[in-house]
Amino acid sequence: MFIVLYRKLCVRLLAVVCAISGFVCATAGEDGPYAGSKAVPQQYAAGFNSITEAESRQILATLVEGEMSGRGTGQEGYLKAARWFAGQLESSGFQPAGDNGTWFQNVPFFRMATVPGDSGVRVGDAECIAGLQLGISNWSGRLQSQLPVTLVRLGEKRPEVVEGALAGRLVVIQGPGRLGAEDEWIVRGKPACLLVVADEGRVRNEAVNRTEQAPAAFPTALVLRSAAGVLAEKCGAGKDVFTAENTKESVVIHCTQVADVRLAVDREAIDVPNVVGWYPGTDEQLRTEHICVGAHLDHLGLQRGEVYPGADDNGSGSTAILQVARAIHAGTVKPRRSVLLMAFCAEERGLLGSKHYSANPLRPLSDMVCMLNIDMIGRDEEKPDEPASDNRTSIHLVGSQLESTALHRMILEANQHVGFAFEYDEEKTVAFRSDQASFAEKGIPVAFLFGGFNPHYHKTSDTLEGINFSKIANAARLDYLVLMMAAEHGRFEKDVKAAAEKQQ
Repeated sequence: MFIVLYRKLCVRLLAVVCAISGFVCATAGEDGPYAGSKAVPQQYAAGFNSITEAESRQILATLVEGEMSGRGTGQEGYLKAARWFAGQLESSGFQPAGDNGTWFQNVPFFRMATVPGDSGVRVGDAECIAGLQLGISNWSGRLQSQLPVTLVRLGEKRPEVVEGALAGRLVVIQGPGRLGAEDEWIVRGKPACLLVVADEGRVRNEAVNRTEQAPAAFPTALVLRSAAGVLAEKCGAGKDVFTAENTKESVVIHCTQVADVRLAVDREAIDVPNVVGWYPGTDEQLRTEHICVGAHLDHLGLQRGEVYPGADDNGSGSTAILQVARAIHAGTVKPRRSVLLMAFCAEERGLLGSKHYSANPLRPLSDMVCMLNIDMIGRDEEKPDEPASDNRTSIHLVGSQLESTALHRMILEANQHVGFAFEYDEEKTVAFRSDQASFAEKGIPVAFLFGGFNPHYHKTSDTLEGINFSKIANAARLDYLVLMMAAEHGRFEKDVKAAAEKQQ
């Protein structure tokens, strides 16, 4: 911890000196390993030195600024990214290791999406709720009807509702907790259509899931609170019916206005691929054993007409593992054991791509020596009391002691040639929030490089601006060294103490 604080202090002092002197200074390690790191062992130098900050920028720009549109699972942008990534692996000497000799392991999903052009709510000549202001719930189909409007804000004490009291009406409802068509109060009222008021972050135009929800008994969708307020105002109830805060008192307003309601939600079964590549080890006796290197390729994609670029999350990790693949190919010494490299789908939907692989492995999990995961290493951690400038060379090392402290010690040894300041204060926060968790649960030694949270997390502002390309390149350099060392070392002895602590 002292070393971490010391390095952060040095970075901050350097920035202050630069500001006072009027010079433009580069922080340590903007090009190459960080200051104070040891020379890389000669046998790994060619691969290690092939990783550059310029290459990090070029790869990430392709993932973020091209036609991949935020790489949303189930969206065309993700498929374009997966095909491009597979092509890059092929040019780096990898072999396809997916289903039926392809680069892809298809993961089955159900996709639901509103049709904005066919959805909306109009009162008189005013469109109160546009299609992009509506989001999916657990209903799919088509509705077009003229319905009287009831506005409901449920408080701590719910009002009585008789059976069928809301029949034939459009009910726009807000309440504490997670409301839906299965709510007992709503089911009893039996509305013709239900719009559940939600804040911006909870309203999605589309989503994919591995399992289907029980379908709602009547047409249901989510609606932005701001749009619901416009509808309430047009119905003469005032725009403040739906508030940002929970209230004690419930409000039920039966309006005389009739709304033209159009709701269209499509549902389809789709396959979304993990990208899977294999680099055979040089030792014929050992090549079935393999080191897994992974990162999730997906992000939030297109939502409500806006692109969520996901430069940090997780274009940065995808960039790093592709640089690792290129470094293996460029190296004069190849790994003795094989390398399984995967770009996962649907991490943002609950680690679904990596969970699918761990449940349906294409190579025996018993032959996986370890799993190295990279997620969100493109920005410097930033908190209200901790500026990003304090974290130019720091990174979180997560999960490396869950199964085998021997793996942890190997990472520390490799880091002597890179120079990261490791932090360990996010262990409980993120240890099971990225794809390494799918393998740790199977007892496989894992290590997760994580840059930390920042104000751009899951926002449209997660663009190339402000990306720390040195951190991406150095994460790739570190994992390249670790996988080469692990490919030489072979299986890690399980640490009984670490395994016991994992269960706590």
